[in-house]
This record gives sequence, structure tokens and C-alpha cells, in this order.
Amino acid sequence: MKSLYKYFLLASVTIAACQKVTNGYLSSQVRYADNPIQIARGIVTQTNPVDADGSSAPVTYELLDIRDSATQKHADALFTNHQRYVFTGIFDPNVDTTIALLNSVRKLIDSPCFDFNSHTGAFTFYNTTDSVPLGTYTYDIKATNEMGSKIYKNIATFTLFDGLPYENDGAACAWFTDGTTTSGDIGTPNMDIQRQSTNGVRVILKIVDQNGVAFKPSKNEYIPRGDRSSFQTFARFHPLIVTDTALICDFELTPFPLIQGAQGYTIYYRIPSNIAKVDPGITPTPDRMYSVNPRFTFRLWQGGTYLVTIRLPHVTRDPI
Repeated sequence: MKSLYKYFLLASVTIAACQKVTNGYLSSQVRYADNPIQIARGIVTQTNPVDADGSSAPVTYELLDIRDSATQKHADALFTNHQRYVFTGIFDPNVDTTIALLNSVRKLIDSPCFDFNSHTGAFTFYNTTDSVPLGTYTYDIKATNEMGSKIYKNIATFTLFDGLPYENDGAACAWFTDGTTTSGDIGTPNMDIQRQSTNGVRVILKIVDQNGVAFKPSKNEYIPRGDRSSFQTFARFHPLIVTDTALICDFELTPFPLIQGAQGYTIYYRIPSNIAKVDPGITPTPDRMYSVNPRFTFRLWQGGTYLVTIRLPHVTRDPI
């Protein structure tokens, strides 16, 4: 009897050993951790990858459908082709600083406003989302690995909303005693950014006094500050245009500024003491021996024509 028991035990182990072992694991809980996803329309945005919940790598992903969440109909507008540039080679913003060089590494294509990464499940949304209706969209994906495939219906949603096409990081202004490093605070300038048009790729910079009178860059009424970044620092593909009231830069690529200067994206200028008068009580004496030194930081996320006006407090344009 004992021998018979050993026989059946050995047979059971042998049968179990011969059964096919299932390879890999594909979770039913694949998900997007940041769901619902917020996408500012018209701004290039990279979303986070999918959370595979421990599924055996490698996992590949396929986008099956995107629907308007309100109507549950296929989101045709998202799949409509629009013209946009793609880079065809390595772009170095420190080297490729002319239109000819820029155009040598980019081309126009007709494509939907997004790409879906089959290796990460992440989306890249391009500036052509500005042609897509605002709203919330639901999508389905399929995940595949050595275990097989699973479909994840209504896995996540993303909402297209109109955000600001620019970032205003504020401004400051200081006085310096001529020929010294002695300085003090004048006050916080008002930086007003207006997107005048969705056409073009132009920013018009004006620095004005407390009464709205523009300082004249054509007359060198404000000048760069030594080794600090000026508006010129961030001009790349076109020469800076200088007028009686403004500096004008055509920037081609967003965001603008494209790359950082020595002080990040901050722009510095100095208005000589013989051009600007500071209100009494702000500087140690009322003498005309104090330059005015505004600094400000902004970035533009979308193309268009912008007017950036820096209004200085306690300062009057008064050339002598």
C-alpha cells in the first residue's frame, strides 16, 4: 500500500512538472496616476507615462480611441491633420541661430495635434491643439506583453482648457549711485503682457515711466548691464529691431526665451541718471546721480504678437 501511495505521489509531481508555466504578468489595474489630465490648449505638453502596476516588461501600448466625454462620439477634431514643424536633425539653439540653420533641421508636416508613445503610454500634445474644441475627452488603450493583451476601456480623461499663453514672473527696480555699487530699492514695476494677436511670432518690449512715457532705446536711454542678460541676449533668429519707443524681437520658436542666460530668463537694463529722475525720498539725496535699474522675467508659451510693458514706479523720464 505504501508503495502504491509513493507511485501516485510521484505521478502527481511528474504531471505538475509537465504543465506549461504561464510567463509574465499583465495587471488589470494599469492606470494613469495623474488622471484626470489637464492640458493647456496651444502649448506643447508632455504627459506622464502609464503606471503598469507591476506588469512584466516590456509592455507596449496602443491607443484605441479618443471620445468626446460629453457625447461619447469619436473625437474627430483631435485626429484632424494640421501643419506643424518637426525637427529632422539635432537642433542646438546656441549654434543654429539663423533662419537658414533652423530650417536645415526642421520641416513642415501635416499631422494630428498629438503623438502617443507606444513604449510609455504617454501623450505629447503640440501647439496645434489650439484648433481643437475645449472640453474633456476619454480614451481607451490596449497593453501587450509576453502574457498577452488587455483592453482598458475609459482608462483616463484629459481636459483641454485655455491657459495663459505666457508666464509673468515679476519685476523689480533698484537705484545705483553713479560709479559705485551702492544701491537701494525703488519699488516693484508693473509688468503688463498683452497678446495682441495670435498671428506672428513677435514680442514688443516697452519700458515706460510712472506716467506712461516711453524711454527711447534708439537714443540709448536704457542700456544693457555689463555681463547680465538683456533682451538682445534672447534674440536668436532675427536681428533685434530698435525704435524710438520699443525693442522688437521675432522669436520663431516657443517658449521664448528659448534658452537661459547667465541669470536665467531675467532681463536687466540700466537707465542712466541723466535720463531718469527718481521721486524725492526714494534715493539718499535729490541729486541726479542715481541710475534706474529695472529687471523682469517673462516667458511666452505660444506664438502670436505680444506687447510687454514695464511701468516703473517713482521714476520720470527727464533727459538733461
